[in-house]
Amino acid sequence: MTELDVVRDAYLSLVACHTVTAELLRKSSKGHTFHGTVFQNKTLEEAKHLLAQAKAELEDWAIVGLVSTFERILFTHERSPLRSKPLRKRAEGLHDAIKPFEKLIAHRTYEDVERLGLYRHWVAHGKRWDNSIYADPVSTYQQLVNFLTQAGLETKAHD
Repeated sequence: MTELDVVRDAYLSLVACHTVTAELLRKSSKGHTFHGTVFQNKTLEEAKHLLAQAKAELEDWAIVGLVSTFERILFTHERSPLRSKPLRKRAEGLHDAIKPFEKLIAHRTYEDVERLGLYRHWVAHGKRWDNSIYADPVSTYQQLVNFLTQAGLETKAHD
């Protein structure tokens, strides 16, 4: 399991918990179960709304976690040019961190990762402005893995 796999699997586990909770709420009588939780005394519609909001936030957090882990890999991988002090000093943020790899990466993959950096920036700064970039954790994971593979920075599996 790689570092990105850990973040992806945590997200998928939480989505599974979300799915189970939604099903339990749907099957519960009058939607008033789950004593001691945020769902207590909520109607089924209110509970569904809370779950939908939670899933949207979870997806954003997963993307932030994936992109942040990816950025750490860029700076720490044993074959990364960013381990060189001059390059590392000039790299402020993801945009600068991916620049040394631009010629190694398919143009589409490079642009996808640039967009993910903008999305992460938007989420990390409180979603204060309009955003036209769409991202989801599953495709984010795949785009980041594609970049690392093309850059020759595949991460080792660990348990």
